[in-house]
This record gives sequence, structure tokens and C-alpha cells, in this order.
Amino acid sequence: MTRTAKDHIDTDQADQGPKLGNITSYLLNRIVHRYNQSVKADIKGAGLTTVATRIIVSLKVYGQMTVNELCVHAIAEQPAMSRALDKLEAEGRITRRVSEEDSRSRVVELTESGAALYEQVWPVLTGANETMLKGLSSEDREALQRILMTVLKNIRKNPI
Repeated sequence: MTRTAKDHIDTDQADQGPKLGNITSYLLNRIVHRYNQSVKADIKGAGLTTVATRIIVSLKVYGQMTVNELCVHAIAEQPAMSRALDKLEAEGRITRRVSEEDSRSRVVELTESGAALYEQVWPVLTGANETMLKGLSSEDREALQRILMTVLKNIRKNPI
């Protein structure tokens, strides 16, 4: 018998052995991938990559921060972060300067142009988030948020 993609979808049927849908990290990765795919076309239209979008949003929400802090908030490794920051700086979306507290560190700030870009992409992100959570009550949304924050605290390696 040939299996179809539909045969691979986990259901509430009796346990028939291991299923990827029973692994929380697999489900989280699928959700994040689908979310990113759903916003990709809209942010690309604004001239942004996923990493650049996270940088813009992180700087708008949290304010100026060091490159290392930005790597954590924007969920990017140093090489990808450097490339994205180079491009955003060349476009006038961000500025970088040497930190007053530590001359080895660079502080990144959003420019007015970058803040305007945030205003363009934020509704896309929140709209995709609403679509993702459609059908969940406010109580379920609060519980999900609380659970996910606990999971993050369990595995994170930095205080941010």
C-alpha cells in the first residue's frame, strides 16, 4: 500500500507507535516555519528578510541594544546578523556606534526610516499571529503564552 502525505498527519486515533506530532520541538518548528512562510512574501515586498524584520521589530520594541543582545532577540547567529546589519545600515534603517560602556561592543539603533519600516511590517506580523491563533479563546491564548514562556525559561542560555 502506498502512503500519502495525509497518512503522515498525526490524528487522535489510537497510538500506533511513535509520531513526530507527539514531539513538542517538532511541532514548534513546524509552526514557526509555517508562520515565517506566511509572512515572507509581505516582508520581501518591503525589502526585508526574516532576520532583518526581526532586527527592525526588536529595536522598535526594546530600543537600542548591543549586537550580541540583538542576536538573541532577533534569533540570529553572528554572521547572519552582521550581513543583515550591514545591509540595513547601508539603507539608512539603523545606525551602529561604539558602546560607551564597553569599547569592544557596538550599539545598534533604529533610524526614523527604520521605524517607518516597522510600521509597515508590524501589521503583517500581528495579522499572521492572529491567523495562527484563530479559534483559541483568550484563556487558551494566555495559557499558551504562559506555557511557552516556561519552556523558553527552561532551555534558554542567557538572561534575555
